[in-house]
Amino acid sequence: MSEYFSLSFVLLSQKQHKKETMAQKLYTEMTADEQLQWMKGFTEFMNDRLDALVKPHQWEQKDSDEMKVALNLIGAWPFATDFVEKALHYGDFEARAGRLRMYFERCKAEVSKTLTMKGSDGRTFALVKPTVPLRRRGRPSLAEVEARKHGLEVPKPQDAEMETQIMIARMMGIEVIVSDEAPREKNNAELAAERAKREAKEREMNPSLFNDNDNENDNKNQSSMVNGQCSMDEIYTERIENDRLHLSSIKWLCSKELQDRIDMVRAQRTAFGDAAQTAKVLAERGGSQEEIAKYAQLAEEAREQFESTYAAVDEELAVLHKRLTIDEPFTEGFKKKFKGVDLAKITYITRPYYEKLKSPELDLRIKTIIEQDSPEYAERMRQEEAVKKEVAELVRYIKRTDKDASDERVKTMAQRIERLRELKGDEFADSFLPILEKTKEDNAAWRAEKDEKKASKKPASQTTKRPNNQTTKKTKKQ
Repeated sequence: MSEYFSLSFVLLSQKQHKKETMAQKLYTEMTADEQLQWMKGFTEFMNDRLDALVKPHQWEQKDSDEMKVALNLIGAWPFATDFVEKALHYGDFEARAGRLRMYFERCKAEVSKTLTMKGSDGRTFALVKPTVPLRRRGRPSLAEVEARKHGLEVPKPQDAEMETQIMIARMMGIEVIVSDEAPREKNNAELAAERAKREAKEREMNPSLFNDNDNENDNKNQSSMVNGQCSMDEIYTERIENDRLHLSSIKWLCSKELQDRIDMVRAQRTAFGDAAQTAKVLAERGGSQEEIAKYAQLAEEAREQFESTYAAVDEELAVLHKRLTIDEPFTEGFKKKFKGVDLAKITYITRPYYEKLKSPELDLRIKTIIEQDSPEYAERMRQEEAVKKEVAELVRYIKRTDKDASDERVKTMAQRIERLRELKGDEFADSFLPILEKTKEDNAAWRAEKDEKKASKKPASQTTKRPNNQTTKKTKKQ
């Protein structure tokens, strides 16, 4: 169990490190301005600084700083993310510098792919099309009103994205040809159709952490099956690289009943698509409401079926992950059922499912399952939890710094250390003896200071009694 937690901590640290180091936004996700800024930095580095960095020389701190800049640039493309993440993790910049030119050239090629095309004469050029419609819907701007009032040419709308594409192409040294075809602004019906299509696609999206896309290569998934279960190395690699798993990759971890439901998912998704498409065609052709409603209902039922399967897989794998980390009898049975399987990889694969559904209700349900399956082990877990809680309270008291080093404090600390000795053993208890000894020293110093003050204190001096009023008056008369 301790080995598992050590490995889990390492994997979690690597995952957190990856999040911190791979914060670079992908080029395809950047805005036009961000792409332009990236391109400026990329071309400046490639033309002026790359040669000096990759050629063999005495490595210095400034080279490491330059390497980080280069990694940040190429990290904007998916094919370089693994290289960047490992370089930043291990810090072996000098050993990896020689591969930078290859990544820079590929980045340049990828940018060119998004811009260039070949003409009939074999020339390669960048065909840049306007992205803003020539005519704008709605009320005209003040500049347009003034231009029409005086019979002037109406100013064309600013097309910042097109200008950015032109600048990027020129930085790449590519010939630019600007197309005259401006996009036509869509009418309300077209916009409504696009919105409906987008919403349907969102409803059809897989809500879970794995992907059951019909277009995926089933042969790949079938080839990774060995005696009813997937090759752990392939699943583990897929989980690290994509953070997503196909249903068939984790099917063998589910119960027999759920496996049968998983086998029906593809048919349910197909039924959903067919029914939804039929309802759409009927609506476009002016079909009757009864027919449209019938197919829409079939599509909704199919969608609910496969989405409920996704939810059941998420929940079952979340329970599996937690039980493999805390339920020893269940873990032993799992090892016997799947001999030779690396449990650390299994828990790494299933961790996202638990993190997705993590809640007090889920933990309570898992405890209930363990109590039903292994009552004796559940009782032992409760006892261990109680001991853990008591030990935490004892340690918290011993380490308190807001208490005076009084005789009572020393006595109580000694009692609690002895209790720790009973619960956790001599080695654990002895680790707190230096705190006790320091408290004893502070107590002795406090007592010595107190005794010194008491000894140096002078006795109260006798004061002369003041004569009473009668004596004073008699003296005055005399």
